[in-house]
Amino acid sequence: MSKFDTAPPNTHAGGNDDALRGQGSLPMNPTNDADEMVDMETYRRDVPLWKRIYQHSLTQMMLLSVQAFCGPAMADAIAGLGGGGLATPQTSNIATAVNYATLAVVCLFGGPIVNKLGTKWALVLGAMTFPIRGSSYYCNSKFGTQWYLIFGGFFTGIGTGCWYVAESGSIMSLAPSGARGKYLALWIVSRNLGQLVGGAINLSKNHEKGVVGGVTPDTYVAFLIIESLALPFAFLISPLERVVRSDGTRILVSEKLSSKQEFKLIRPTWSSKLILLSALWAIWSFFYSGSWSTYLGVYFSVRARALSSLISPFFCIVGCFGLGFILDIKSLSQRRRAQLGLFTVAILNLGVYIWSIVMQVKFNNANPGKIDWDESLYASSFLPYFFVQTTGPLSQSYMYWLLSSFATDAQSNVRNGAAFRCLEAVGQAISYGMNTQITADPLIGFCVTFALMAAALGPMLVLVNATPDRIPADVILEGQEEEQEKKMEGLKAEA
Repeated sequence: MSKFDTAPPNTHAGGNDDALRGQGSLPMNPTNDADEMVDMETYRRDVPLWKRIYQHSLTQMMLLSVQAFCGPAMADAIAGLGGGGLATPQTSNIATAVNYATLAVVCLFGGPIVNKLGTKWALVLGAMTFPIRGSSYYCNSKFGTQWYLIFGGFFTGIGTGCWYVAESGSIMSLAPSGARGKYLALWIVSRNLGQLVGGAINLSKNHEKGVVGGVTPDTYVAFLIIESLALPFAFLISPLERVVRSDGTRILVSEKLSSKQEFKLIRPTWSSKLILLSALWAIWSFFYSGSWSTYLGVYFSVRARALSSLISPFFCIVGCFGLGFILDIKSLSQRRRAQLGLFTVAILNLGVYIWSIVMQVKFNNANPGKIDWDESLYASSFLPYFFVQTTGPLSQSYMYWLLSSFATDAQSNVRNGAAFRCLEAVGQAISYGMNTQITADPLIGFCVTFALMAAALGPMLVLVNATPDRIPADVILEGQEEEQEKKMEGLKAEA
């Protein structure tokens, strides 16, 4: 094995630094030259309060969460209308498929791009493109402009791709080791709180019974305004090497590499066991969105779709924080928590998929038409969609927690996050592309999603059972601290 190859996933804490290196990481020389633990007494005395709050890991996670609220959450709220809220879901599905195909290509090269730009400027670039989505849906709804919807999908894919890679690397690096589950729950919930606000907007403008077709154009103006708010928060992001976690530790940031070196690391990143074993899970974890969005658009009235986008996030908030507490149980080892989390996520998704398939088979035998919220069939037909809006985010939050369990430094988190985001985008592009055919049976999408989950469980079980006992980055930092202490003792002895 080359000196700089990634350690296999079964590497446990306590090995040498070479065995613990991230995918393609070069020698671990932190650019901030910081010890693992910050002297908090000195830090509080010498650093102003506003700066301590600004550089705190929770503050930075909240700034990321606000951006997720303004960008991806608004995109989810539009998708939550069913087919983007348009009269027919085909154009929206085409635009969304183009968006995710572009996003996948950007994420493929996202590691080198974001590590070169820096997380802050990658987030700024992405936030600049968020309003394009809302404006393209507005133009399509008001003027029937379809080319801008598809063209906008392409450009938002570029910006959102950079933003997603920077976001994934940051969320896996910011959290202290004992609170990763709750930090990731905060991030996931912020995305769903955005959908909650978007749902309230949807329902306030589309609550009349008997309305057919798409939602009103004013709905998209509200989305556009919220999407525009992400940019100022992106400018507030602090460089990762300046962040101080709530437990007093800093984030390990290695020396910057040249663009050529970064691009050379793409292949070893993708060929690592960590990415290979999680690839199917990444594709599956977002694959559900296309099929369930089409299901909502085909079988539910405009106001029922608006109501769905309002109430769907509620249970997700409870579920994500519940999983976060499970993943942060201190009495269990990291590997045992990983196993418990996988079991929880798999069982919940299994129940939802079986329910969805049963309902779709019923609809194939007797088409219910457009179901409204005051009909007896509404509850049993809507609840599968309601619960998948929780089990889907649980799958995503769990995977990022697991990836961060193998972290060696911030840059490797960005590279691994880029690969995972790319695979997620591929899954979404295929899902929405599959649903661009109006005549396609939604049952096909449900069954394909079910099959993907079944196929993903085997490799994931192998990966989960190889979870290290401790995060490798923490071990590396401890080793560096010990080396520095020895040097200081040696200097004192010489003196």
